[in-house]
Amino acid sequence: MRLRFRQLQAEFCLFLRCNCIILVYVDDCLIFFPFKTTIDQVIHTLSKTYNLQDESDISANTKDPKNGTITLSQPGLIEQVIQDVGLTDFSKGKDTPADSILHADQVRAPRHESWNYRSIIGNLNYIADNSRPDISMAVHQCACFCISPRVIHELAVKGIFRYLHATKSKGIIMHPSTNLALDMYVDSDFTGMWHKEHTHLPDNVLSHTGHVIFFGGCPVTWASRLQTEIALSTTESEYIALNSAARELFPLRQLLLDIDTHSFISLPKTSPHDSIKGSTLLPSQIFEDNAACIVLATTSSSFKPRTKHIALKYHHFKDHVINGSLQIVKVPTDSNNADIFTKPLVQFKFEHLRQMLLGW
Repeated sequence: MRLRFRQLQAEFCLFLRCNCIILVYVDDCLIFFPFKTTIDQVIHTLSKTYNLQDESDISANTKDPKNGTITLSQPGLIEQVIQDVGLTDFSKGKDTPADSILHADQVRAPRHESWNYRSIIGNLNYIADNSRPDISMAVHQCACFCISPRVIHELAVKGIFRYLHATKSKGIIMHPSTNLALDMYVDSDFTGMWHKEHTHLPDNVLSHTGHVIFFGGCPVTWASRLQTEIALSTTESEYIALNSAARELFPLRQLLLDIDTHSFISLPKTSPHDSIKGSTLLPSQIFEDNAACIVLATTSSSFKPRTKHIALKYHHFKDHVINGSLQIVKVPTDSNNADIFTKPLVQFKFEHLRQMLLGW
C-alpha cells in the first residue's frame, strides 16, 4: 500500500507540473486542461498502472460554439426512471414539481405500486443534484418519507415525474461570464412544514434552507434541506441558513485559490483577502432577502437579549464579513434564486426563478 501510494504521489506530481486538474469520483475521472495533447499524456501515464477506459470529451454534445453556452441535461436517465416507475398516464400535465407541502399520512393508506420507493428517490436525487435543481425541493420532501411511504407520497413522486416528462430535454443552460466571482443566493422558509394536524411531530417545526452558488455566472452547487435545529423566528431561520450556506462557500474559495496557484485559471486581482502566494480572490457576495438577518450578519454589536443565543453557534463566519472576503447583499425576494429550494411555488413565480437559475 505504501509503495502504491508513493507511486500515485509521483504521478500526481507530474500532473501538477502539467497544471492539469483531475476530478476523481469513485471509479470515474474528469481531466481538465486547455490542450488535448497534455490530457492524452496524462491518460497514457495512468494507463501504465491502471486499466482505464477513455470515454472521450464530455462536452462533445453539450457545448454550443455559436453562443458559447453549455447545456447539462439527462433526458435518457429521466426516461429510464419513468419506465422503472411504469408511469404511462401523462394526461394530467404538471407545470411545477410540487403543489404543496408534503406531510405524514394520517389515514396511513398503503401504497398501490410495487416499485422501490427508496431506489426511485435515489435516482431523483441524482438528477436533481446534477442537472435539474428545479426539482430539488420536491424531491427532498418526498425523501423525508423513505422509511414508511404511503399513497400520498407515492402520488407526489408521480407528480415529479409528470413534470420531468414534460421537460425531460431541458437542463441547466450555462453561459459562462468572464467575471470569475464566486457568489451565493440563500433563503429559508420559517417552519414551512408546520401543520395543525401534525403539531406532535418535531420535524414539522423545522425550517427549510435553500442555497445556490454561482461561479462565473453559472450555478455550480445547490442544496435544499431541513435545518437541524428549531429556529425561534424568521430572522433566526434566515441567519442559520446564511451561516450553513457560507460554510459551503469557504472550501470552494480555497479550491479556486489552489487552482489559481497552479495557473490553470487567472482569477481577478483585488485587495489581499484569502491570499496564497500573491494570488487573491474577489469577495464573494451572498444575496439575502431578510433585512434583519443582514443586520445580524454585518453589524458587530447587533445581538440583543432576544437574539444573543444565536451568537453562540453562528458567529464565526462574521470574521469573513469583517475582513471583506464575504459581502452580504440585500436582494428582493422575487429575485432570490434560492427561494425555489425552500417551498412549493405558484407557477408564474416558479417559472420566473427557473428562468433565472436554469436559463429556460
